[in-house]
This record gives sequence, structure tokens and C-alpha cells, in this order.
Amino acid sequence: MAITSNDSQFDSSLITASADDALNALAQVGDHAASLIEAWVAQSNAAAVAMAAEQATGAVRKIARRGLNILKSRGVTIPARGRVATVTQINSVPTIRAWVMPPDATGGVVVILAAHTPTRRYRTAFVYMHDEIGIHRVESGEQSLTQLKEAMTRLAPGSALKPIEVPLDWARARIVQARKRHTASGIPQPLGLTTIARLLEPAPEELPEHPFDSEGFELADEDAREMAAASARLHELPEFRNWLPPRAALDEMLAKVGEHLTPDVQPEQSELAAIIEEEVKSATDRLFSPQSREQLVTTMKDSALSVLSREGETKTLEVVAAMKRITAAGLITDPPHEIGFLRAFFDKALAVLLAQGQGKLSIPVRRVEAPPAESHTESAPEASSEGTAEAEQTRPAED
Repeated sequence: MAITSNDSQFDSSLITASADDALNALAQVGDHAASLIEAWVAQSNAAAVAMAAEQATGAVRKIARRGLNILKSRGVTIPARGRVATVTQINSVPTIRAWVMPPDATGGVVVILAAHTPTRRYRTAFVYMHDEIGIHRVESGEQSLTQLKEAMTRLAPGSALKPIEVPLDWARARIVQARKRHTASGIPQPLGLTTIARLLEPAPEELPEHPFDSEGFELADEDAREMAAASARLHELPEFRNWLPPRAALDEMLAKVGEHLTPDVQPEQSELAAIIEEEVKSATDRLFSPQSREQLVTTMKDSALSVLSREGETKTLEVVAAMKRITAAGLITDPPHEIGFLRAFFDKALAVLLAQGQGKLSIPVRRVEAPPAESHTESAPEASSEGTAEAEQTRPAED
């Protein structure tokens, strides 16, 4: 959104409109609502922008949301606004509603649909799925409001994670897309989808805009780069705390470390730290290919909805900054290992291994046997065996 100071087309009373007058001002200027919001941002009229971001509709609300984020990046104080949304309001609207559970460490999500029945109970469906794999299982039935809440709580017991309400069309389309994976792979769909057919229809064939995109969060490249400098700390949030690289990728990284070591020789800790640091960078670049980064950003959007609901907009902007940097990453410029959020996958995995090894890291080291002495008989092929090097290792702190 281009923000300029060219606000001469508007009367000063419109530019200085209070929060209470903001919606009337937008209605008054009609098709020029976007320009008025730009003028508010240029004049740091945070109250008016905040009101438009909260209560305007459609494209105007989205533009206001973006303007609000620009003001935040400038350090402008934004008037507090209450956010509402959770399961406790389920009695208020007797229609089909949808929620999504923040993704787990493997990228799996749970999409929940619930509809009132004539007896005031809820016909429910819990669809366990992965966008790249398909649907794992379906649980359906009738539940009271209390039972529905308890079932949602059991999805992540003892954590701060909760299902987040999402648009019904988007939830239905998400399930449709997952079902298409079964058609493509030939893997049978799980039982239970027929039972919940009435909750799944009608569903759009194409996936609508992700509900997080409609929130209007947007950052300039420079702002995103600055905010993402410490993006590794996002892994402290419950949404990302358990995210780790696949075990195969971790094993490959450790094997690469072992290639630098000599069997039965204890490496210097500084030397080992430098080797591990370089191999973590290489492993990060290998794992996060363009395709995997694209899928990761989609998964992060699901998590960002949860962060927004619980932590608010400031922390959510940090997630947005990380997603923007991940999307823009390349092999030569801005490689994945320069993004703290991505590199932290391996840093966390190593920390887990160190904890399991009580401060020691077991690294596979390939031992090559010496070839047999020359003889007139046919020589046996060269053999190799594998050992392990145990080294104490303390990971350096993240920047």
C-alpha cells in the first residue's frame, strides 16, 4: 500500500476524524475510502485507522489492517481494541461453524465442523488431515456443548493451544483439497467421510483466500528483515515449540559432521562447534527447498491464526516477518540458513540430542579399513565400518 502525504483532496475534518466518526467518513468519501485511509496513515490518525480495521468490510478493512501495521512499525501507539472469538460463543449462532487446530510438528491439522441439531446438541466432525498427504481419520457424532469443548481441549492437553474459528467455506474447501490427495495417490479415504457429508457440503472447488491473509498484515522488506533477525525465538511459542526437522535430515546432517572427524580422535570443542555450525547451515539449505518453504509458509499461516488469537498483533507481526523472509529466500541471496526461524529447527534438534545424551553428542564416524597386502590372489574389495564419536558440545546462543 502506497502511503503518501497527498491528502489535499479531503477536508481536514475527514483527515482528523475520530474513531467514532471514522466509518461515517469512509461512507462519505465512497470510492475514495482507500485514499482516505492512506491520508489517516500519513497523519498517524491511529484511532480512525484502527476503527476501520476493526469494523469496515471487504477491501477497505484489509487496506486499513495494512495501514495499521505500518503505523505499528513506526512506533505509533494504537488504541486498544477487544478481540472476540472462541468456542464459548457457540450458542450464539445456530449454524454450521468451523475451527482449525494449529498444526503439529509434522504439519498435521485438525479441522472441526459443528452444527446445531433440533435438540440443541451439536452434530460434530473432527477431520485429522495433512495437506500434502490426505486425511488420516474422521471422528463424528453428537455432543453437548460441554462435550465439544472437552473434545477440543483433548487435542492439545496441557498446552495453551486451542482451535481457532475459521470461515466455513475455507474449512470445507481445505477438506476437499485433502481428499483430492487420495484420488491422486490411490490411497483409500478413511471411513466416516460419508457420515459427515451434510457438514461438508456445499464446498467450493477452489481453496478460498487463507483467513490469515484477510487480516491484512503486511510489512515492507526492510521492516521484515529487521523483525526476522531474531525469528529463532518464535520457536518458544507453543505453536512452533515442537517443530523439528525430519529424523532423516538430522541423521544426514550428523553424518556430514562425522565426515570431518577422524576415528578414535577426540576433536577440539572449538573445532567441533565450527564444523557443526557449517553443517547446520548446509542442512538447513538442503531441507528448505522452494517447495518445502512454500508448504511451510501455508502451515505457518494456520499457526499465525492461533498466535494472533492468544498473543495479539505485535507477536503476530514477528511471524509475518519470518514468513516474508522465508518466501523471499533464495539459493544465492538470502539463503535459508540466514533465517533464524529455519536454522532453529536443527539447533533445537541438536539440543534435544544433547539433553538425551546428558551433554554429549553421538556422531557417526566412518572408519575405512586398510587395504590388504598385495598378493597373487584376487584382492577382496575395500571394506568399511562405522563407529561413533562422542563429543561434548554446547550449542552457541542464537543471535
